[in-house]
This record gives sequence, structure tokens and C-alpha cells, in this order.
Amino acid sequence: MDKKFRDQLSKIKLLICDIDGVLTDGSFIKSTSGDELRSFNALDGVGFVTLRLLNLNIKTAWITGRESLTTTQRAEELQIDDVYNGVIRKIDAYDELKKKYGVLDNEVCFIGDDIIDIPILEKVGFAVTVPNAPKYISNYSHYTTLLEGGKGAVREVIDLLIESRGDFTEQLDKLLSELR
Repeated sequence: MDKKFRDQLSKIKLLICDIDGVLTDGSFIKSTSGDELRSFNALDGVGFVTLRLLNLNIKTAWITGRESLTTTQRAEELQIDDVYNGVIRKIDAYDELKKKYGVLDNEVCFIGDDIIDIPILEKVGFAVTVPNAPKYISNYSHYTTLLEGGKGAVREVIDLLIESRGDFTEQLDKLLSELR
């Protein structure tokens, strides 16, 4: 891992993710009854569980512009610390989270993919976007994942956070010893 990225990532105490286009591929299905379905990637889910089980003292939050019960349910399953559903002005939620956890901008990693994410991308210590985002979003990020949103991009970032805390294999061995 690049030393600059390791230094930035090793300071992270709060990981915030957008949903549509980041934790999903941006698609959703609406039934005639008004129910909404979304597809979340299992790799991302296991990443959040791994982050929690390794006790790296990194809080997690989701901020999404679209109100969705599916998002709330998935966040509960993964024990995400905070969820902001249906928030267009995401910077307000970001400021609340910083205050709640007593973190500075450089201690936050945010993964976003669209114009409403830019105010947060501009402030955080490690700004991430995905390759399926509009191209200009990369102008506001430190890192663009190799994997697309909804296809393991968040897991890629979580693995980088784990690696920034020391030997990656050692961290995984620690987790595996607890799972055996």
C-alpha cells in the first residue's frame, strides 16, 4: 500500500458510505404496491462484519439521499452504527456524526458517487469514489476503487482500512482464530 494512503487510512475512526451506486449498483425495483427492492453485495456485508469483529474502533454510518426501508433493514443486519435515510443535504448528517463521535475531518473516510456527495468528499481525510460514478466525481476523491459500486467496492476500502492498521494477513489470522 502506498505510504501516503496508509498514513491517511490509519487515522480513520469513522467510515461513512453512500448507498445508491456505492453499496448498490444504483438500481432499484419498485413493485406496483410501492415496495422497493435493492441488491446489496455480500462482500461488502462481510467487510462490515469483519471491521466490527476486528475491533479496530472504526464507527460506521450510511447517508443516503433516498428513503428506503430496505436500506434500514440491511443496516440493522450489519449493525451499522448510524443510518441517515432520505437526506439530500448530506453535509448536515456528516456534521452531526463528527460531533457525535468527536472526530475531525481527517479521521473520516467517505465513499460517495454523485453530486450530492461532493460537500463531504471535499472535507474528509480519505475521500473515495467508484468507477461507475460520473467522471468528474474523481476530481473530489483521493481514491477510486477498482471494483464498481454494488460489486464489492466498499469491501475493497474496508480491506484497505484493515491493512492500514498493520499486517493484513496477521489481522485476518486473528479473525480466523476467533471463527474457528
